[in-house]
This record gives sequence, C-alpha cells and structure tokens, in this order.
Amino acid sequence: MSGGSDQRLDLDVIKEMGTGLNNVTKAFEGLEKLTGRYRDDFGHGDLADKFEDFASNWELSREKLMDEVKTLAKIAKESAKAYEAIDHQLADAIRGAQDDDAPKRGK
Repeated sequence: MSGGSDQRLDLDVIKEMGTGLNNVTKAFEGLEKLTGRYRDDFGHGDLADKFEDFASNWELSREKLMDEVKTLAKIAKESAKAYEAIDHQLADAIRGAQDDDAPKRGK
C-alpha cells in the first residue's frame, strides 16, 4: 500500500462485514419458495401466470444474489486475515529492527 499513514484499514469493520454478509445469506436461505405456493389464491389465469413468472425469476435471482453475497463475505473474512498477518509480520520486523539497534550489553 502506498501513501503510508494516509491509508488505514479497520479490521474489525472488515470482519463485521463478513459476518453481516453471512447473516444476509442466511436470511435469504430462510425465505420460503414462492413458486407454485399461491397459484390457487390468484385463481387460474393471467395473474396466476404472471405471479409464477415472477416467483421463478425471484428464485433464480435470489440464488445468484446469495452466491455473490457468500463470495463477498469470504473475501471480507480472508482480507481481514491477510491484513492481520501482514500487520503481525510488520510488528515483528519493527521489534527485530529495534532489538538490533539497541546497545549491546558489555560493549
């Protein structure tokens, strides 16, 4: 990352985003299927057919959206892990450099 201290990442926010996106996916998975469920309520005819078309399209769109949200959740969680690992490596490197610069005892 260029720009030094101008660019900061809030790892907790990234982690929470991954968790939140997983919750969205669970909510979508918990929705009942509409296809065929209300046909009799609409009666037979154009309105029932239109609702069936909508329900079918909704199922396909919902599945696609769930897949995309799952992917985003995974990216957020993996990103947070990667940033944490880099942060720990940098901290270790700084500590090592500081230890190397410290005056040696007995010299």
